[in-house]
Amino acid sequence: MRRLSVILGNERGNVTVFTLSVFFVMLLILFTALFNFSTVFVVKEQASNSAQQAALAAIKPIYDEMEDAIEEYDRSPNRLKDSILLGPIVDQTEDAIRASHPDWAKSEVRYEAIDQVFSSWLPANIELLGYVQSGLAKANAKVNGVVIRILEANHATLAGSKVVFTSDDRIEVQTSVRFRSTTFDFDFMPEIKHEEEVYQTGQSRQIGFLDAVPGWSLPPIILL
Repeated sequence: MRRLSVILGNERGNVTVFTLSVFFVMLLILFTALFNFSTVFVVKEQASNSAQQAALAAIKPIYDEMEDAIEEYDRSPNRLKDSILLGPIVDQTEDAIRASHPDWAKSEVRYEAIDQVFSSWLPANIELLGYVQSGLAKANAKVNGVVIRILEANHATLAGSKVVFTSDDRIEVQTSVRFRSTTFDFDFMPEIKHEEEVYQTGQSRQIGFLDAVPGWSLPPIILL
């Protein structure tokens, strides 16, 4: 009878150990699944931030060139006949916008001022239109480099990323970040490695003055 009790006790102990082992393994599997699941969201957010930052940065070369266009217009010999300078008008518009929207970023206020002034001056002012079209052509050549720098800084995947100009005058960037699953090198876990590109899209502000520039568009760019 005593021997039977010992045997039963050992069996109960073995069952307990086995149960605890199975429970521990299930917890590790659940932890791994939850970790990979949460990693997908982190990667998705990283891709989204990368696309949005790249799209916002891509419009800077455009407005930088518009600042040059304003200076070229004001320095033109034609101002000897037509003394109205564009720079002070943009500055005054900027002050008015800042007073109405004190919470706006400095760059956003400046961009909006250029949008408003150019929209009222173009396309009737042929001289200014020439400077603007020339500046847009120069900006086109710079957008690609700006987007690449931002995506690289955010560790996004360059290959397959796209830069397009939307129908409502925005720059749209689509990029991805690679997701890699992990098993934490547990011996009991099957070596199933899953990798995929998680794609997200970001858009810039609307470039308001482009409606007044005939025939301009940013050709689609696919980064290789």
